[in-house]
Parts: sequence; C-alpha cells; structure tokens
Amino acid sequence: MKTTTTTTAILAAACTILTLLLGGCATATPAGTGNTVRSIMASQVIAPQGTPLVPGSDAGAAILGYKNYQGSFAAPAPQVEITLFGGNK
Repeated sequence: MKTTTTTTAILAAACTILTLLLGGCATATPAGTGNTVRSIMASQVIAPQGTPLVPGSDAGAAILGYKNYQGSFAAPAPQVEITLFGGNK
C-alpha cells in the first residue's frame, strides 16, 4: 500500500512540474495572425518599383561577386602546415 501512495505522489509531482514548465511556452497573443509570414514574404520579394533596396545589390555587384567566387577555385589560398605536439610534420 505504501508503494502505491509513493508512486501516486511522485506521479502527481511530475505532472505538476510538467504543467509549470509547459506553461512557460504559452503566448499571450493569439497564434496564427500571419504577421510573421507576411513580413518574411515581403523581405524576399523584389521591390516593385525596380530599384534595389540595399546599396550594392545590383547586377554589376552580383557579376563581380560571382567572378571572385569562381576565381577562388582557380587559385586557392596556400595551406599552412601545422605541427601538433612538437612532432615532425
């Protein structure tokens, strides 16, 4: 009989702690308003007036960036040799 009471007390304590921990996940505002989704979509859409939103985000900068990226494979940076624990190479 004592093990049943102990088991019930442990189970009740675990449920109380779980309820308190999950209560921290609740939000005060209703979910599903859609503001977050609308703002993320707006940040990914090209400006309708056709002007870049950020200075340097034009075709010329994109072409130069791509050429630099391709050039990094043609002449990779030299690797530095590291000796660990005083050994030879």
